[in-house]
Amino acid sequence: MHTTHSTPSPFQTTVERLAERATSAASATERAQWLRWLLVAGAAFLVWKAWRGFKSVFWTVFGLGMAFWWSGVGRGWF
Repeated sequence: MHTTHSTPSPFQTTVERLAERATSAASATERAQWLRWLLVAGAAFLVWKAWRGFKSVFWTVFGLGMAFWWSGVGRGWF
């Protein structure tokens, strides 16, 4: 069972600090640079989450395939 914690994760804290710096940046060039870094961090986070999901799906499909194969049903097809 997954429980939620009241303390923010280190990743969340870092992103909040970066967002605060980006919004308080003085010049437009500085803001654009911070925004670019925030977008890169967000993209890296999404890739990491997708990879974790794909690993889970892979093992689920692999397990179902093995059950299908060892039950004898799949042997006639392949």
